[in-house]
Amino acid sequence: MPDLIPASDCTKWRQLLSAIAPVDCSYLPEYHLAYSLRIPHSKPLLWHFEHGNDQLLYPFLLTPVMVDDEVTGYSDISSVYGYTGPIATTTSSEFLKNAWKAFDDFAQQQNIIAEFIRFSPINQTERFAHPKTQVEANRTLAISHLSGSEEELLQKIGSKTRNMLRKAHDAGLTACELALPEYLPAFRALYEDTMHRNNASEFFWYDDAYYEKLLMLKNGELRLLGVFANEVLVGAAMAIAHGKSALYHLGASLPDYARLGAGNLSLFTMSVALMKNGVEFINMTGGRTTSPNDSLLSFKKSNATGTATFYIGKRIVNPAAYTSIQEKWEETT
Repeated sequence: MPDLIPASDCTKWRQLLSAIAPVDCSYLPEYHLAYSLRIPHSKPLLWHFEHGNDQLLYPFLLTPVMVDDEVTGYSDISSVYGYTGPIATTTSSEFLKNAWKAFDDFAQQQNIIAEFIRFSPINQTERFAHPKTQVEANRTLAISHLSGSEEELLQKIGSKTRNMLRKAHDAGLTACELALPEYLPAFRALYEDTMHRNNASEFFWYDDAYYEKLLMLKNGELRLLGVFANEVLVGAAMAIAHGKSALYHLGASLPDYARLGAGNLSLFTMSVALMKNGVEFINMTGGRTTSPNDSLLSFKKSNATGTATFYIGKRIVNPAAYTSIQEKWEETT
C-alpha cells in the first residue's frame, strides 16, 4: 500500500531513501523543509509505493491553488528548487504502471490538478516519470565527475581556471573549510552583498528560517568553503552533500577579489574537499537563463569537468479542473 511521509519525519524519509543509492542530495528531507518555506502554504511530502522487492519514491511540495487569494479546493505539486523527481529501484514497465495507477488514485483524492517536476541529472529520474508527463530539456548544467587525485582534477577543469587559481595564489588568497554555524553570519553578509550588487530578485534571498532548516542536515552534509585575503572573507561556496553526490548551492565573492580568482579558488577547494569525503558527482547547476551562452553557466563550466542536460516535466492531472481554474484566474487579471 502507498504511504505518505512528511519531511518532518526525517528518520522515516531517510530510511526509505537508503534503499536507493547513490541518490541526489536534493532528496534529503531537511532540504525539503528549508525550501518549503519559500512556497507559501506548501507541505513537503514523500509519496512511497512498494510492491514485492521494488519501491518508488516521489518527493514533492503539495500546495493549495489560490485564485485572487481565495482557496479553490484544489492543489498542485512541484519539485523543490533542486533536482529530484520520482525515483524507483526498477524500470520495470509493469511495476511503474502499477505505481502510477496508485498515484493517480492519490492525486484524485487530494484534488491535485497539475504537477511540475525538476528531474535529477545524477539519477536521470525522467526515466521513471508518469507516462503522461511532458518531459522537456530545459538547460545545460555544469557537472563534475570526481575521481583520482587533486592534480588530476586540476588537469580536467581546463587551462583558464588553472590560470585563475595561480592568479589567486600569487595574490596571497588562501582557502579552507569553514565551521558551521560559526561562519554562517560572515557568509550571509558576503552573499547578501553580492545579491545587492547584482540587483538580484527576491527569489535569490534567503531568510533566517531557511538557513536554520539547512543547519538541520547531518554532520558533513552542509559544507562551507571560504577564501580569505589576510583575515577577510572575500569568497565562499556552500554545498549540500549526501553519499556520493553533492550540489553547489550558494556562492559569492567580492568583485575586486573575483577578478583575482576568489570564485575559482572557492569552487576548486569545495570540489577537492568533497572528493576527499567520497563524493563522486557534483552538480554545479546552470546559469541564470536557459541560454547556452549564459555568463554564469560559462563560469561554472570552467570550474567543472563536464556538462549534463537538465530536464523538467509537466503534467495536467485533472484537465477539467485545470481549465476551470485557469478561466477563473484569467477573469481576475
